Parts: sequence; structure tokens; C-alpha cells
Amino acid sequence: MKILATGTNNNSAAKHSAGFTLIELLVVVIIIGILTSLATLSINLAKPSAVKSLKIKIQSHIVSMQNHSQLYNKPMRLIFHSNKMQSLTLNESSWEPNKILPILEFGSVAVGSDVDTIKILPNGFITQASILLSKDGESSTINTKTNER
Repeated sequence: MKILATGTNNNSAAKHSAGFTLIELLVVVIIIGILTSLATLSINLAKPSAVKSLKIKIQSHIVSMQNHSQLYNKPMRLIFHSNKMQSLTLNESSWEPNKILPILEFGSVAVGSDVDTIKILPNGFITQASILLSKDGESSTINTKTNER
């Protein structure tokens, strides 16, 4: 075995130069953990809240009802219940649940309206209403508008 001038042999120098130290591995694991937590936070922030999501659904439901009413030349009603809203269509002399537009459930969002029933006529008339959505301190309002033609 050859002895170097420093007093060490070649084998011990080879042992220290191969692989990573425990501290290096821990630093890499910590950095990966921090990056992963930041990525999950940014993904959660990009997802719309329950209030915004329900607002979009209600607005599109109302527009669909207006289009349906004008297309089939039948008046419609939008009834608010405690946890859902339902579309009704006038068939002959009775109001029946609409088979095309589904019942929209509110889930965990609290929904209130200044009217119990929104009437929609084929000429574009819609009952003036203010619909308030709220959850966990976040709130939003939908106001209906008449588009008579």
C-alpha cells in the first residue's frame, strides 16, 4: 500500500469522494418539499370558489331558461327552495318540472332571493330579482334584467 505525503492512503480518499453526504440529501429533500407545497398552494388559488362557481351556474341556467322559453314559446318559472332551484314549464294548464333543464342544487352555499319565483316569458320579460350567494364571508349578487323583444 502506498502512503501519500499527507499520511493517508489512496483507499480512504476514494471512500470520501463517492456519493452524497447526509446533509446534501436533506437539503435537496427540504427544497423539493418547499417547491411542492408552493405548487399545491398555487393550484388551490387558481380554482374558483364555491360562490363564484355557483354564480356562473345560476346565470347560465337563467339564460338557458330564457332561450328555452323563447324557442318553445312557453312561459317558465324558476322556483327557489332552501337548497335548490327548479325550472317549471307551463304545459296546458299546469306547471310541471322542466325535463330539459335540471334541478340546480346549491350545496354548501347559502342562497337567498328577494322573490320566491322568477317568471320568464317568451317575449324576454323576466321578473326583476336580486339573488344573494354567500359562504365563509364571501358573497356575490345576481340581478336579473328584462330583455323584452
